Amino acid sequence: MFHDNQDMVKALHSKMLLCDVMTEQNEQVAHKKRRQGLEKEIDKQWEELEKQKMVEYDERLREKLEKEYHKKMKNAQNVQEQLEDFKVNYIKKMKEEQLEGELIKKQVEEELEKEKERDLDRKKRAAQ
Repeated sequence: MFHDNQDMVKALHSKMLLCDVMTEQNEQVAHKKRRQGLEKEIDKQWEELEKQKMVEYDERLREKLEKEYHKKMKNAQNVQEQLEDFKVNYIKKMKEEQLEGELIKKQVEEELEKEKERDLDRKKRAAQ
């Protein structure tokens, strides 16, 4: 009878141990699922953070490129204005030089005409 009790105790201990093992295994599975869920959430948050960083970087880059574009456009406009001013001043200078040349030519022609008249007057006086 003692032997039968001993077998029953062993069976009870075996079943208790099996129950403990099953409980521990279930806890480990639940812990693993929680850990995987947390890791998934951390990965998701990390991806969101990376996406946000990329969006911010893209925005800063876009602003930088836009600023450079506006700066280059302003410089191009300034160069265009300077070129236009140079052309206007050059044309104005050329016209002034042309007018001055025409004025000098007219004065020279008038002087030559006066000189001819004086020569004619002298010749007339000398002939009389």
